[in-house]
Amino acid sequence: MVPAVLISFAIQLLRALRWKIELSPLASIPYSLAWLVVSAAYMLINVLPFRLGEPARPLLMSWKSGLSVSAIVGNWVFEKMMDAAVLVLFIHVTLLSTDLPHWAWKASAASLTIFAVLLVLVVGFWLRGREFFDATVGCILPEGGRKAMLKTLEHAREGLSILPNRRLVATVFLVTLVLWTLPILSSYVLILGFGFDLPFTAALVIFVAIGVGTALPNPPGMIGVFQVACVVALGLYGVPEADAVAYGIVLNAIQLLTLIAQGVVALPCLGIGLGELTRASLAHQEGKHCKD
Repeated sequence: MVPAVLISFAIQLLRALRWKIELSPLASIPYSLAWLVVSAAYMLINVLPFRLGEPARPLLMSWKSGLSVSAIVGNWVFEKMMDAAVLVLFIHVTLLSTDLPHWAWKASAASLTIFAVLLVLVVGFWLRGREFFDATVGCILPEGGRKAMLKTLEHAREGLSILPNRRLVATVFLVTLVLWTLPILSSYVLILGFGFDLPFTAALVIFVAIGVGTALPNPPGMIGVFQVACVVALGLYGVPEADAVAYGIVLNAIQLLTLIAQGVVALPCLGIGLGELTRASLAHQEGKHCKD
């Protein structure tokens, strides 16, 4: 339990470090401020339903640093690109490392190959632009497919260009890789704590199941959805439903309570009340929907 709790605390610490790195081209943000904002925002995200707390992070950072909300949101889009790339990579690693039927394994391998090719295209286009595109897929695609692919790559390059320094982009990707490894490690440590005789791949399957289950709007703290995901994942390894539910409750509690504990400490340090921050977040969300 103790290592699982410490790993869960470290997730938030690493989130703050990543955000500090991402914001470095815009301003020199102290790590303490990045941690305070991230902690308060993630508490709100997990307390409010349907992730209505998402606007809290850019709003808080804008209030405390003087940066524009639009610049911070642009940075948030880049962060989501990094998250998506790492999560897709972990999903493929999970599929290829578990005991799947041969046809499913081949489908996963083909999907990973396609993902790797697309990743090479995005990175190549980001580094060398149109010249790289014309020398590779641009010369073999029909005109319609060529235009569609070029437009997609241009959008991806815009997202990556938020960080002008390529070393910073690589650093953020590596930190993101470590960041998303921590919840998997926490899951496995808890598997050992429960005495389940399961391989490390079981923690990967739990991670993917939770990721799929919580991708849609979910209740506060992901309570319920989290437990169902654990039952489904552990059921593949023959773990009884009652044991899987208990595991899901404990894992959910560790991750939720460590988030809330850090948020409870951070919010008073920022000098902003929970009610004020909630109202501002909801107003920002409503304004966004009206514009849409």
